Amino acid sequence: MRSTILQIKNLTMPVFLEFVELKTKVASVFPMLIGLLWSQYHYQQLNWLNTILFMIAAISFDMCTTAINNTMDYHKAVDMAYREEENVLGKHQLDFKEMVAIILALLLISTFFSLLLVWRTDLALLPIGTLCFLIGIFYTFGPMPLSRLPLGELFSGVTMGFGIFFLAVYIQSPSDFLATTWSLGGCLVTINWYVGETVRIFFMSIPLICLIANIMLANNLCDYEQDLRNHRFTLVHYISPKGGVLLYTVLSTIPWVVWLIYVGFGLLPLWALLGLILALPFIKNLLRFRRAQVKSQTFINSIKNFVLFSGLYVLVLFVALWMK
Repeated sequence: MRSTILQIKNLTMPVFLEFVELKTKVASVFPMLIGLLWSQYHYQQLNWLNTILFMIAAISFDMCTTAINNTMDYHKAVDMAYREEENVLGKHQLDFKEMVAIILALLLISTFFSLLLVWRTDLALLPIGTLCFLIGIFYTFGPMPLSRLPLGELFSGVTMGFGIFFLAVYIQSPSDFLATTWSLGGCLVTINWYVGETVRIFFMSIPLICLIANIMLANNLCDYEQDLRNHRFTLVHYISPKGGVLLYTVLSTIPWVVWLIYVGFGLLPLWALLGLILALPFIKNLLRFRRAQVKSQTFINSIKNFVLFSGLYVLVLFVALWMK
């Protein structure tokens, strides 16, 4: 990949990392890491080879979807100032066709490692992975991309917050969650789905769903005027910026309420309540964003709060494993 990048006009490694927005990959890395730790903490299972394959596939696809987003924003831009001065393609004078080639390369890498994972686990992973791929691709691609509709927060939150978390647990031991049994020469397929475990994993992913959705919501709040000029009608357009800030506040509150429930139901150890002290810097970041929704100044607070809570989640699970 590196030699290919260096041969493309104006595409240095820093520009490539900006193109795929590597700094935003925490939104996929943390659900993955928390899922792996939860699998070992609750189910005592961790398959290292499957984990490595999954990490490569997931991060490659995350970079692919981000690259699609930047490329389509450039291609569909109505505001020429944004197109030439703010979008990464215009700002660095990148060739549109060459960027599409990089997108396809990332997609092929992700597909290859995903198919290896299907081969090593269960065919049930194929439709699940295909659905995730379709949501990721059509999130920013096509005549009606999801990111340009009032659905971006929902799809990004559920797909990354729950989807990655679930898959990180699932690949460790598919037979404990969702598995297929083939008989009579492949003519009869039996699906064993342990719904209760899926519901439990969904419940444990609620904080991630809310905070990842909040990153998208914060982005749309900050870009509201620019989105209108580029004919992007996101959720903020329908509920108003004031309603968007209220929703952002609600989604910021839910993770801490759920954290108390985790401890109350014994899903996390009692000492995990010590993590509530981190609610103080979390609230400060929340208040900063509520006061002003400016991309260059306050958007970072949504990422800070995601990293803060996710870091707490990782730390608690890691220490709980160490104390076992």
